[in-house]
Amino acid sequence: MTQPWTTPSTTAPATKLLFLSRPPSFAPRATVTLGKMNHNEEQDHLDALFKQKRALRSRVRKALKAMDPALRSQEDNDIQSIVLKSPWFQSSTGLCAYISCNALREVDTSKLLSEILQNPAKDGHTQVGKRLYVPRVEDKKSHMRMLNISCIDDLVANSMDILEPAPVDGDGNEREDVMQANEPVDLFLLPGLAFDRSGRRLGRGGGYGYESWPTKLPFDIKSLFLSC
Repeated sequence: MTQPWTTPSTTAPATKLLFLSRPPSFAPRATVTLGKMNHNEEQDHLDALFKQKRALRSRVRKALKAMDPALRSQEDNDIQSIVLKSPWFQSSTGLCAYISCNALREVDTSKLLSEILQNPAKDGHTQVGKRLYVPRVEDKKSHMRMLNISCIDDLVANSMDILEPAPVDGDGNEREDVMQANEPVDLFLLPGLAFDRSGRRLGRGGGYGYESWPTKLPFDIKSLFLSC
C-alpha cells in the first residue's frame, strides 16, 4: 500500500481523484498506439486486450478470495486511516464516494462515510458541512448517477443487495445530482479491482464507467491521489 501523492498545482483548487485498491498492481502498461494500426490490427489488439483484462480480473479475484479476512480488514482500516488523516480529506467540503460491498471484497468505506456524514469540515473559522454524493444505478445498462445523501439511513438495498440512495428523500424531494450541484466537489473516491503504476484503473467489467466519471463532471480534475 502506497501513500497518497499529488502533483502540486498553483491554479485554483480542483477536484482530487482518489483510487482505493487493496491488491497489488497487476495491470501491464499499454505500449501500442491504436492510431498507427489499420482496422484489422486495431480489432486484433482490442480482442487481445479484452482477453488480457478478463484474465487479470480472474487473477485478482482469486487473490482477494484467498486473502486472510483479518488481513483484509486490517488493510481496509489502514487505507481509511490514511484518507481520514490527510489534509485534503479533512479540508474537503464536497465529495463523491462509492458505497463498499463486502460480497465484492471492495475496500471498505464505512468509516469514511460515517466521518463525512457526522463531522463537518473546517474552512478557516467557519464550520462547513461535507456534502456527499454516492452512486445510484438507474437501469440495466449500468447508467449511474451520483446523488446527495445526508445520513446512512438514506441508503436502501437494490436488487443486487448493494446499498444506494433512493431517487427522492423522505420528504419526496428529488435528491441533488452532482452534475447539477451549485458547488464543485473537491474529492472523488473510486473503487478499483487493480491499477497499473500510472494509476490506470481495471474495473470489474460491469460497465459502470467509474473511470469516465471525472471527465463528465463540470469541474476540473488536476490532482491525482493513489492508495493501493
